Amino acid sequence: MTAQPSNPATGSGAGTVTPERFARVRAIFEAALEQPARDRQGFVKGACVGDAVLLREVEAMLAADATGAPLLDRPASTPSSSAPEEGRFPAGTVLAGRYRILGRLGQGGMGEVYRAHDLILNQTVALKFLAPAHLSEAALARFRNEVRIARQVSHPNVCRVYDLGMVEGLHFLSMEYIDGEDLASLLRRIGRLPQDKAIEFTRKICAGLGAAHERGVLHRDLKPANIMIDGRGQPRITDFGLAGLAAEIPLSDLRSGTPAYMSPEQKAGKDVTVRSDLYSLGLVLHEMFTGKARKDTQSSPSELVKDLDPAIERLILRCLEEDPKRRPSTALNVAMALPGADPIAAALAAGETPSPEMVAASQEKEGFSVRAALLCLVAMALAVAAAVPIRARIDVFARAPLTIRPDALADRVQLMLKNIGYTAEHGPAAYGYWCCHTDAIRYVRRLDAADSAKAFSSHQPAVISFFYSQQVATAAPREVPFDPFGVETERPQRPIRVETDAVGRLLRFEAPATSEAPYADGVDWDVLFRAAHLEMARFSPAIPEAVPGVASDARTAWEGTYADGPRWSVRVEAASWSGRPVEFRVLPLFPPAEGDARSAGYARFRILSRMAGVILMAGAFVIAWRNLRQGRSEKRGAYILVAIVSVLSALEVFLQPQHLPTGDSGLPWILPIVLVWVAYIATEPYVRRHWPDSLISWSRLRSGKVHNPLVASHVLAGLTMAVIWGTAISPALDMAAGYSRGRGLASLSLPYLGSAGQTLSLWSSRAGTGLAEAALLLIAIVLFRLWIRKLWLADLAAAILIAILVGGLRAEALVLLPAWLSIMWLLRRFGLLAYLVAFMVQSTLVFAPLTTGWVGAHFLPVHLLPFLLAAWAVWVTASAGQQHSMESAT
Repeated sequence: MTAQPSNPATGSGAGTVTPERFARVRAIFEAALEQPARDRQGFVKGACVGDAVLLREVEAMLAADATGAPLLDRPASTPSSSAPEEGRFPAGTVLAGRYRILGRLGQGGMGEVYRAHDLILNQTVALKFLAPAHLSEAALARFRNEVRIARQVSHPNVCRVYDLGMVEGLHFLSMEYIDGEDLASLLRRIGRLPQDKAIEFTRKICAGLGAAHERGVLHRDLKPANIMIDGRGQPRITDFGLAGLAAEIPLSDLRSGTPAYMSPEQKAGKDVTVRSDLYSLGLVLHEMFTGKARKDTQSSPSELVKDLDPAIERLILRCLEEDPKRRPSTALNVAMALPGADPIAAALAAGETPSPEMVAASQEKEGFSVRAALLCLVAMALAVAAAVPIRARIDVFARAPLTIRPDALADRVQLMLKNIGYTAEHGPAAYGYWCCHTDAIRYVRRLDAADSAKAFSSHQPAVISFFYSQQVATAAPREVPFDPFGVETERPQRPIRVETDAVGRLLRFEAPATSEAPYADGVDWDVLFRAAHLEMARFSPAIPEAVPGVASDARTAWEGTYADGPRWSVRVEAASWSGRPVEFRVLPLFPPAEGDARSAGYARFRILSRMAGVILMAGAFVIAWRNLRQGRSEKRGAYILVAIVSVLSALEVFLQPQHLPTGDSGLPWILPIVLVWVAYIATEPYVRRHWPDSLISWSRLRSGKVHNPLVASHVLAGLTMAVIWGTAISPALDMAAGYSRGRGLASLSLPYLGSAGQTLSLWSSRAGTGLAEAALLLIAIVLFRLWIRKLWLADLAAAILIAILVGGLRAEALVLLPAWLSIMWLLRRFGLLAYLVAFMVQSTLVFAPLTTGWVGAHFLPVHLLPFLLAAWAVWVTASAGQQHSMESAT
């Protein structure tokens, strides 16, 4: 059956035919035809129990069907004299060359409703003809606009509006035909609905109403007669968009419709809004839950139904507030206020994107049990214990032990500077270890096991080096002899930089040119050769090739070999200023390897992967800008992430002395901030629309619920993944890939091993970079999920692509694939918060040595921090469990 007319005929006696009665007969009749012939009688008796007249009507229809009598337009048991009038268009009439009239369904204040067959689409539709009275051109223009919007509403709980047409001067709508019974008829038959069924209907009615409101469509005539119950028992809202015409009809005609279901402002002729529909919804809910129309009683709902849930009564009374501002703001809020409602499910059912507040309020997920939290803590401890022997074989710091502390090497460097001739007072100094030299690592990887172990233990070649940086107090000479503006400018002062290997052998010396008096006897290069443990007699002069990094007036170079250790060639490049040495570099000339061409190819592949990252970010910028313009982005979460990255970047900048040598310390400080902001704004609306459950814990943390058990549980999940992967699995996969004789993940680019401030600077840099990388990769993951419908397949494709982009078409990609698959699983299972925590923590653990001695003690806080956070998460989980037990006991 189609949408019922606004004022259907009443009565359900044996001799009276109403549209509702006819729809009920037709529904049971057509359902019976789908049953096997031997089961039809039993089915009909069960469907018509308690209504003998209805049973006779259906049985008569079945009998007429067996004899081939026409059944389209009247109940079989009703004589023709009592059949409903055919109306303006008799059955069989073809309208607009498309619609064949099957019969009139009813008539109301707005016009007549016919059942028709669409000859073009070959489907049954409903045609609602509008009464011609009072239809001005302005009213019709407004109505066309309302219909144009209403036809865009597509929801399982809304009757679709197809098209607007005109025949014989009459305007009509073609709508979806719903064969069923309206809610008004159902309530007249059975009284009130059971509470569980009424809640189910309310939730679906709110979903349909919210979907229409999302499209800007107001119903303006919501009542039980305009809510159909289809053959599957699902509520369907009808007549959307029709009340838009009522705004142009005189007030007298407007009130002659269904004033019993109008809001006070609608009766007063004031503006009709979403809250007006919610007032009508409150009247419908009152009738569903109590069986009484609000106009028939002034009693409260709980007085009419003694066992009514107090939350339902509060919701009904709130919808019926006289002041529209005191009513719920949306139909979705009504659904959320129902007992046991899940706001995310309500929003998705309404076709809306859940707001961050709705996501945070969802009860879909629960936190870990105390047992599960303790198991996570135990798993972290076991991972660290298992990682110690693995990293002893792969970690550079375990294979090349650092026996001299940084302060002792700093004293040696200061003595070296005095021997070279730099005895003046200087500014503050910074020093520490640096790892690792790529060329030396690459060479050591090509040696056999014995030679590799010897090279590591002797620190020759220098895989790990010690740096010393000291600010000079004297000014550099002017570079521009004449300033046309009369302003004397001086070049910024450069620090003195010294680099040695782990046992103090000089590798590089660099000092700025000063205005001090030149050496009378020229440069004594033998002093620097001795500091480098090189015999000058084994070297011969060569043509300088390297460009000095400081100002100089003389350059020289030598080539020779080490006095002991490996027997490859060594090149020394040096420069001086006014007879004073300003640069000295020892450059081992490693023999070429067969894999160098492949390394060059890998370098080109890395350039391509970075270009892909730039393209990805450009697309994310466009999407983020569009989301901002459309107001879909949740900015508070972006601000929080930006604040976290900004604090980490500030710690890196302020704790790292500005005159330290440049190392691989991650991205420039501003780039992680931009990456995080753009990635979050670009992806968050889509994640909240399609996978809102992955944002529940993050939304709660964002709203300040730090001690929420779900937040603590997901933080613990991220920590567990980070510790297991960062300390144990990554080195194990490295070792399986053949890296045990070379660098491991724990030694890729550890910039500084010096003071506590420098270590904190390193930790901040790696944590911020890890967060930025997580945000960048999240863009790719979301794009794959939007492109590929199956979630697991999308994550698999994203993991393969990311592994190739990071590791190249080499064994590294196979090593990284399990890592990314586990990250995808973590994101899918625990959501965004666990994903971000895992990236931040894993980025710091991978680059922190796990060894004994003073090096291990130096990085012990980095390894302890995840356990401290995990202990906090276990405490929060245990406290929540204890509180829940106390509430259950009371």
